[in-house]
Amino acid sequence: MRCGLFAVRLIVLIVLLKPAIADEQKPLPADHPERAKKGLALFKASVRKTLTQHCLDCHGGKSVKGDFDLSSRELLMSSGFVTDAADDSHLVALIEHTADPHMPFKKPKLPDEQIEQIRTWINLGAPYDVPLAEKSTTPALEMQVKDSDRQFWSFQTLQPITPLTVEDAAWCRTPIDQFVRARQEAVKLSPNATADRHVLIRRAYLGLIGLPPTPARVDAFVNDPDPDAWSKLIDELLESPQYGERWARHWMDVARFAESHGYEQDYDRPNA
Repeated sequence: MRCGLFAVRLIVLIVLLKPAIADEQKPLPADHPERAKKGLALFKASVRKTLTQHCLDCHGGKSVKGDFDLSSRELLMSSGFVTDAADDSHLVALIEHTADPHMPFKKPKLPDEQIEQIRTWINLGAPYDVPLAEKSTTPALEMQVKDSDRQFWSFQTLQPITPLTVEDAAWCRTPIDQFVRARQEAVKLSPNATADRHVLIRRAYLGLIGLPPTPARVDAFVNDPDPDAWSKLIDELLESPQYGERWARHWMDVARFAESHGYEQDYDRPNA
């Protein structure tokens, strides 16, 4: 009997939750990016100014009347005054004076052009670029740097380090090689044979800029009699714009850096 009662309750719960689950999983239309782009352009060009001048003081700026807050898109959509379609949006009914109280309150009706712009903006998803008013009540905290923070390894001044002594000193061409060879000797590994210039230039290009060298560049490097050709090649790649594009973008992606929040609510991030 208890199992049967539990099953009934579970079925009722699923039925009640099903619409909410369906809403969460509702796929975006194929033209969503284009609609969002158009809506954002319209918001920047006219809708933001209209809402700020005629609506914001009473609905998100100085106060929030009627439980309607349009200071940000999240608050606008959660208010229930705006839906995906302008014809079903209570905000539109209020500014068109087809529902009470007429808005703007105790002021003339908005020009038809401005109303039509708001209708179009709502039909395009009502995107914002930035909030119309900041709602944070938490005071900004000043960054505090403690002495212990200054001891973190990446903040330390570089110090000279004596390269390690190795048995196979002839293999080492630079001090860095001594550290590499010391580790190899510690685990009983032998280095591979030296790569030829065809292999070296390909490794350098792919590793530093992510692109293969052209056949002409390979031929020029392979046939270059300069004993410093390898060092000059590396300097050339490190100074190229492609090096910055390859690795700056890589580490910015790893750190999830962005100057704004993205999507159609593309708010700028302060101090980014």
